[in-house]
Amino acid sequence: MLSNRSTISLLLVLLLSLTACKNAEEESPLVARVYEHELHMDDLVGLVGEGVSGEDSAAIVDNYVDQWVRQTVMLSKAEKNVKDDFSRQMNEYRNSLLIYAYERQIVEQLLDTVVTDAQMEEYYESHGSQFLLKSSIVKAVYVSAPKNNKADGKLKALVCKQSFRDEDIVEMQSLATKVDGQGNYDGDTWMPFYSLQSVVPLTTYNEGLYLKQNRSIVLADDSLRWYVRILDYKVTDEVSPFELQRDNIRAIILNHRKLEILDKLQADLVGEAEKGGHVERIKNS
Repeated sequence: MLSNRSTISLLLVLLLSLTACKNAEEESPLVARVYEHELHMDDLVGLVGEGVSGEDSAAIVDNYVDQWVRQTVMLSKAEKNVKDDFSRQMNEYRNSLLIYAYERQIVEQLLDTVVTDAQMEEYYESHGSQFLLKSSIVKAVYVSAPKNNKADGKLKALVCKQSFRDEDIVEMQSLATKVDGQGNYDGDTWMPFYSLQSVVPLTTYNEGLYLKQNRSIVLADDSLRWYVRILDYKVTDEVSPFELQRDNIRAIILNHRKLEILDKLQADLVGEAEKGGHVERIKNS
C-alpha cells in the first residue's frame, strides 16, 4: 500500500515522463519551494533512468526533493547570515574549470597514446630508483597436503631438486591431486612474500637472509605438510621487476606527454597573444 507521499511522487514521475512533450512556452509545474527558491519539473528531467520501476522512480524523486529542500534551506540561511564575499574564489574556480576543460580537449586531440615496449623498458632502465619495492616478493610454487600422505617422499624430492624445471611443477600438481593436496603451480607470477606466508606458515625476522638461504622448504604441523619451491625473489628496496611496473610506466610516460603538450600550448598561446599586442606587463616604479 503506497503512502500519500509515494502516490504524489508517482504522479510526479508520470508528469516528468510527459515533460518532453509540453509546449516550450508553458511554465514547468512547481515541485517544491523554499523561501524565494523554486524547484520545477524541468529540474528533474533525466533524474530517473529508463527501465526503473514506478516505486523506485518515486523513491528517487523523493530523495532528490528532500536533498534539494535541505540544501536550499541551508543555503538561504547561509546567504543571510554569512558576510564573507566568495566572488573571487567562485571566479577562480570557474576559471580553473574552463582551463581544465580546454586543456583536456587539446590533450585528447594531440596525445599519442601508443607506448611501445622499447620506450617503457628504456624508461625503466633510466629510472629504476622510482620503482623500489616496499615489501619482498617471490615467485613460488607450493603444495599443502595431509601430513601422512603417500606422495610425501616424491614431493620432498621434487622441491629439493638442484635443477627445478617446468616439468617438475606439472608433476607436483599431479601428485597433489592424488593425495587431496592443494597449491599454487604458477611459477611465472610474482606475489608478495606476505601472501605466501598467509598460506604457508613461514616465519622469519630477516626476509632477505631467509629467502637467500631457503629456496626449498618443507614444513609440517599436526595435520598438514607444505612443500615449497622459491623460484625467484626480490627483497624490500630492490628495484621492482619490469613486468610489475608496465602499467605504471605507461601511465608515467603518457603523463609526461600530456605535460609537454600543455607546456607547449601555454607557451604558444602566450607568444601569440604577445605578438598580437594583447599582453602588457606593467612595471611599477
